[in-house]
Amino acid sequence: MVCMSVRQGARKLKATPLSLLPNTPSETLNISNPVLKVILSVVGKTAETFGFWRAPRKGAASDLPEMGLLDNLYWVYKCKNLVALPEPGLDQSEFMTGREVQLAPEAQDEFASRLTLSFAGDIIRTHRAEPAKNEVYAPIKDLLFDADISIANYESPVTTQPLVNEVIGDAGPPTECASEAQFEALTSHDGKYIDVLNLANNHIFDMGVEGVETTLAALSERDIMPLGVFEDAAQSTVARTLEKNGIKLGFATCTFGTNGHALPDNEKRGVNLAKLTSKHEAPDLKLLKAQVSHAQELGCDLVIAVIHWGHEFELFPRRAQQLAAQELADFGADIIVCHHPHVAQPIQLYRTRSGDRTVPIAYSLGSLLWGFSHEKIATSIILQVDVQKSQDRTFLTGIKATPVRWQAEELDGKFIQRVNRVST
Repeated sequence: MVCMSVRQGARKLKATPLSLLPNTPSETLNISNPVLKVILSVVGKTAETFGFWRAPRKGAASDLPEMGLLDNLYWVYKCKNLVALPEPGLDQSEFMTGREVQLAPEAQDEFASRLTLSFAGDIIRTHRAEPAKNEVYAPIKDLLFDADISIANYESPVTTQPLVNEVIGDAGPPTECASEAQFEALTSHDGKYIDVLNLANNHIFDMGVEGVETTLAALSERDIMPLGVFEDAAQSTVARTLEKNGIKLGFATCTFGTNGHALPDNEKRGVNLAKLTSKHEAPDLKLLKAQVSHAQELGCDLVIAVIHWGHEFELFPRRAQQLAAQELADFGADIIVCHHPHVAQPIQLYRTRSGDRTVPIAYSLGSLLWGFSHEKIATSIILQVDVQKSQDRTFLTGIKATPVRWQAEELDGKFIQRVNRVST
């Protein structure tokens, strides 16, 4: 491969092959059980040969406590061979086919309030972020940091404990964590921070109580609003609110699980948690609906649902998710943004049953930053939503979905990762 050098001021930046990163999590698997190694090899080759997992496996578990041997074998298979086909019965008629859609004409009102929201997917620690502070997001800084409000899912708890490397294997779920310096590089650019970070995800308890407390302190010091973590259980149904430019936003948040981790019984703090992708029952929307109702009671102009759920390494949502998301939109959510699959999934422009609203449902924005080079894993979506409030009526005027992709680069002799726009 021919390397190209680009001069940025006095700093030399050289593009380097993506092979500096492992292609998929399958290349980093650490399997200590020799019998399991053989089983994984046989099952994987059989599935590849006969193609019986080219489409989503029916009844597959997503939440770790529900996962049996076959669920784990399927997970290992698809983290190498991404599932590119949709589940039978998935309705694709309202999926976006372009990058930009006008939802409503702007009101010709000089006193109208306007707001641009930017949503990003999972942010996961990579060792190539800290050396690149203020370079990680430089090519896309306008997409994230020039918006009125930016929102992302933060998945590597900040800790003062010794850092644990991400290990994917049979010893248990990988542990995600970050130092405060790494957190700074992952969430900021030139002193500007992502405004809202969702913490209701399956890794929030990876470093225990200390990790939760240190993460919340890091957000508080930077005036970043956390979503999904509460001080006591009574707050789990309370919607968080944020007002800017005269437009009041309410947030409903929830995660499908916490990888089997739990805080001590005497710990009052917790995370918004519900069975959203159980293989035994339909998605439980009670908690999310309670938060949507609370946001409406508080007089919020717009209600945003931020949901951590789904099936990893599958390029389409499951039909059960689609039905649940549509039900939540009919209930009152105005925007639904999701993450967890580590790949981008379609965005649906759902027309509610009442016919009076079009609700964008982003089933997965993918991972904004992680440590693998596969094109589908390294590519995520930044979703921008334009909002207008005129004469006490709030509506969405348009949305834009911009694909972005991280890559490894050499900067002043150090290997870093930067997130770039995808041109085609």
